[in-house]
Amino acid sequence: MTDRITGMLGLILALAYGIAGSGFHSDFITDNLGPTVFPIMLAVALGIFCLYLLIRPDPNPDWGSWPIWRNQLIAVVAMVLYATVLETLGFLLSTSLLVGFLSFMLGGPRWPAVATGVGASVVLYFLFNFGLGLPLPTGSLFGG
Repeated sequence: MTDRITGMLGLILALAYGIAGSGFHSDFITDNLGPTVFPIMLAVALGIFCLYLLIRPDPNPDWGSWPIWRNQLIAVVAMVLYATVLETLGFLLSTSLLVGFLSFMLGGPRWPAVATGVGASVVLYFLFNFGLGLPLPTGSLFGG
């Protein structure tokens, strides 16, 4: 029953996401596909997986223990905080903190988790800013 409830909620989310994503318009993007393709592709993929949950649910779902739920809740709170401070701290610092924290939370040693956070944020910054030409926030805290 829980898979069917999850599948139905996910299907509603996919439909809402697809409708919202189909309304994206941009005057400066010259791509033939436009800005609506990626959200619609995600909505279709989510809808397919949720339909699978509705059609073939797990007969004995395992809900997991409290530590698993606690870690998932902490991760969601960390991502909400990331979205909140992204404009203020900038992409490099906020992404370094988020990826480092999540790496540490998943059981990584402290210094490799910090290095992963810094490395991932620098690579993603160069990829998006210079490779794809998508400017990322530098942060109002640092005069950006």
